[in-house]
Amino acid sequence: MILAGLFAGVLFLGIFIGDRLYFRTLSSEASHYGCRVGRAEDRLAFASLTQTYACFDRLGLLALRYGVARLFADTNRILLRPRYPSLWAFLWMWPMKATIDLRVEGQTLVLSSIKRIPWCSAILTAVWFFGVGLGTLVAIISYVSEGGLNSSGGILVGVGILALGLLFLFSGLITVVMAYRLESSRLAKVYEELRAVVDRTAATT
Repeated sequence: MILAGLFAGVLFLGIFIGDRLYFRTLSSEASHYGCRVGRAEDRLAFASLTQTYACFDRLGLLALRYGVARLFADTNRILLRPRYPSLWAFLWMWPMKATIDLRVEGQTLVLSSIKRIPWCSAILTAVWFFGVGLGTLVAIISYVSEGGLNSSGGILVGVGILALGLLFLFSGLITVVMAYRLESSRLAKVYEELRAVVDRTAATT
């Protein structure tokens, strides 16, 4: 039993690390990897695909102050990834990246971006909320079925159990929302840098 638990722990750790490593990879295949958590669309007037491509080096890379951008010219796609310290990238639960699909409409360059987080992060978050919600529901049902509400003191305990479960759910929700806002603002800095570079290149060509 201990051996099975140890094997499961090692397997989970391997999947978690592999998920993080592949999520951070700057390849065309890995750019699609991750759970979608948001999307947006922006327009750059008088910027062309050629001018955008000129911002990147021969390997399709563009180093930015707050992150890195990778161009895939064959699919008109840009991968944006914020810059993280190595340890933080593995310990932080919700790292975020974005893929930007480029298309031209008249004299306007349209940038359609999709935000993504690692699949392990999305799955573990969903499992945590499901576990806390189900655990609270089971505890309340079990307590009621055992006659816990037959007295005023029992009702108070039942309310306490429900309040504790809701408190855990609410604190988890606040954590997820704050983490999303933090990562979204971090990604926005990288995007603004990319847009500034494209605007300067378009203005000088």
